[in-house]
Amino acid sequence: MTVSLSDLSAFLEVVRCGSVSRAADVLGITQPSVSKAVRRMEQFAGVPLLERGIHGARLTADGELFHESARRFDAQRFDLERIAGDLRARHAGLLRVGITGASSENPAVPVLSDLVRRRPGMRLRLVIGKSDALDSAVEQGALDLALVPAYAGQTLRSQRLDLAQDRVQVVARQGHPLFQVPSLSLHSLELYAWVMAPQHSAARRHLFQVFEREGAALPQVAVEADYTSDAAMGMVSTTDLLAMAPAGVLRSWLGRVMPLPLPALEMHRVLTLLSRPTAHWSPLMTEFRDRLAARRPPDAG
Repeated sequence: MTVSLSDLSAFLEVVRCGSVSRAADVLGITQPSVSKAVRRMEQFAGVPLLERGIHGARLTADGELFHESARRFDAQRFDLERIAGDLRARHAGLLRVGITGASSENPAVPVLSDLVRRRPGMRLRLVIGKSDALDSAVEQGALDLALVPAYAGQTLRSQRLDLAQDRVQVVARQGHPLFQVPSLSLHSLELYAWVMAPQHSAARRHLFQVFEREGAALPQVAVEADYTSDAAMGMVSTTDLLAMAPAGVLRSWLGRVMPLPLPALEMHRVLTLLSRPTAHWSPLMTEFRDRLAARRPPDAG
């Protein structure tokens, strides 16, 4: 019995979604079609691969083993198809890139814009997400490359190409009462709430570790924001909220938002390009990497 690529795709999507119904929506086919595809995959494997219940579909122990090999096979198949596509049209193809923010300050944005202008036949899939999720997507073959910030001690599973360093500082609006405190310390911040990254983000973990190490009360989070966006900075500029802002973002807000003189909270992160170690590097991937490296900014700070 041979495996059907469409059945394999349906099985992988059910695992990704954790639900037959959600997988059917993503694939644009009916739920019975997805269920039949999964049954055919189980017949091919000779063992049950999924446990189905009211809370969705979960991999069995045998399914975990099968899924890992199936995922690698699917990633290799994608590479093979792209190699064939590159051979057919050197200036066409698909580039799947993940970034953590889509503002013009992100160095990937002008590089991608230039690629699209120069290669009208290319297709671009741009995914905006958090570093950990993008790292996982690259490692699993769902993305070709991702440009993410990495903090000291942060573990990333993908292969890294470090491009530049960026300084991150605690900021407040111009005229904030904290600028009048003569001997500013972490304890001085306890009266003020924060705009901060979500609970499980690397940036938030890193910040909380500093407060714990210094024996200060952990920040009170009033606003959670996935990214230090213009919306987040706008809130900081018009309230007494505090936030951590990268130098590249702060640059366009100076005068309205200013860094507080707190060396203990000054962090340095690395802007790094993630790739899968076993991936085939298409001409598009190579050109994106090379152009990004050529635009490498001087280290912030």
